Amino acid sequence: LGHILMEQGSGDCLSAYQDAVRYSQRCGDSAMEAITHYNIGHAYKDLPDIRDLDAAETAYQCSLKLRDKDDAVGRSRCIKQTGMVHHERFNESRAASEPADTVLRHAQAAESHYHDALALCPTTAITDLGPFHNQLGTLYQQIGQPELAREHYEKDVQICEQTGDRFGAGQTRFNMALMYLSSASGESAPSGQQTLLRRAQTYAEASLRDFQHYEGRAVADEARCRKLIDDIQQQLS
Repeated sequence: LGHILMEQGSGDCLSAYQDAVRYSQRCGDSAMEAITHYNIGHAYKDLPDIRDLDAAETAYQCSLKLRDKDDAVGRSRCIKQTGMVHHERFNESRAASEPADTVLRHAQAAESHYHDALALCPTTAITDLGPFHNQLGTLYQQIGQPELAREHYEKDVQICEQTGDRFGAGQTRFNMALMYLSSASGESAPSGQQTLLRRAQTYAEASLRDFQHYEGRAVADEARCRKLIDDIQQQLS
């Protein structure tokens, strides 16, 4: 019931999840309680009507404490989600033009949690590792470190290709194209600008090929790629 209500965007999911926590505690099912706290964290983080980043962080920490010490995947997910809470704080602080040291502190906290999650996650948990790298790529892109962003975006692309997720690879390559296009606009040297634009073009064209793999089922994404390629080509010329 909690899942259904959360998918509908209803804050009433909290009541169902809290009931699940109480029943899990009564029957001593700590694994189920951990999962439920994890979902409560999602609700507080993602639902606008009840958004509360402090409550989300508390829920993820509760989930982490309840995880079995051998549950490396589950623990790494909790740490990654805590990083996402700090990432959200970073986004909000930057949007509100808060002091630079405050914005930086949130970025550093997100970065630290993402790296801790990566270090803990088993190398066999491929479907978890991809999103971890993607989050780091996004963070590094936002704080103006494109080469670090590229490193993690590329790892995400490799994992997407390894698991047959061409759509995910296309999305990440599209973001890389946008990143280099943005970097080019801030480059003063013409030669450097051309280099960045060509990188953007390469990733945009690779993204288009990924979406074309779906033979018309990703037509909107293909259109976005074509527009981006046109924009890049205009700047190159």
